[in-house]
Amino acid sequence: MDDFVIETRKLTKTYGDQTAVGKVDLHVRKGRIYGLLGRNGAGKTTIMKMILGLTSITSGEVDVFGQNIKGREKRVYPRIGAIIETPGFYPNLTGTENLEIFAKLRGTASPDAVKNALEIVGLPYKDKKLFSKYSLGMKQRLGIANAILHDPELLILDEPTNGLDPIGIAEVREFIKNLSAMRGKTILISSHILSEIALLADDIGIIDHGVLLEESSMEELKKRNSKYILLQVSDVSKAALILERGFHVKDYSVQDDQTLRLYDTSLDMAAVNKALVVQDVAVISSQLCNDTLEDYFKKITGGEGIA
Repeated sequence: MDDFVIETRKLTKTYGDQTAVGKVDLHVRKGRIYGLLGRNGAGKTTIMKMILGLTSITSGEVDVFGQNIKGREKRVYPRIGAIIETPGFYPNLTGTENLEIFAKLRGTASPDAVKNALEIVGLPYKDKKLFSKYSLGMKQRLGIANAILHDPELLILDEPTNGLDPIGIAEVREFIKNLSAMRGKTILISSHILSEIALLADDIGIIDHGVLLEESSMEELKKRNSKYILLQVSDVSKAALILERGFHVKDYSVQDDQTLRLYDTSLDMAAVNKALVVQDVAVISSQLCNDTLEDYFKKITGGEGIA
């Protein structure tokens, strides 16, 4: 059984007769980075707000740490750190002073909590620079520092690289990856930028118009959307057996009752085709394909794709 830190069942949010999120089944596994990808307005922030209790759930259920959040909010939410939309801080205070206030409000136990959080995100401790003078990248980092102040097991980050320059994006990406790899945090992150999610996430959920179109590991998604040989035959089962025994092919997938994808593009297809025909398997077609992730997202969202 998978160890899900977040699991939603038919999670739905409606506003009057408008459905913002429709029957979403989300599965975020422990210790992994889950990227929720979709255009602006697709429903990503609404899903996060429902998980965090910041907006009411119209129907459906949310389990966090294996238990339904309803009625258990006081036990569950202290184990979560979050940034939803723009982090709010006092502009006339320094980063350290802001975090000290939030630490007191939250009752963070560790006396070094503020210093440690700033160190993790690469911001100075007890410097004199006011928050109002921070760059956008520094503001985003301070937001993440505030989210990890109490050393939560789960982080929920809504568009944490939004508006950053390429250097800022790379820096934020790096310490988000480190939080998962080095500190074992489970992270749910949203973005409308395909290239960022592809570099960051272990697992991905594609959402469009409030509907979760697909969930997959990034490894599997990249594998399915890279170079491969598309082989159409009269008998898939027999063809698979010939490929395995005669050509030692193990890296393939069955698409339907006539189609195989072969991920080893170095195969001698003339020899493969000959072997299939000799053993009474008709070869309908054989072609090299090179799909990109962007092609795939355009295809399943039925639109112009994601940045």
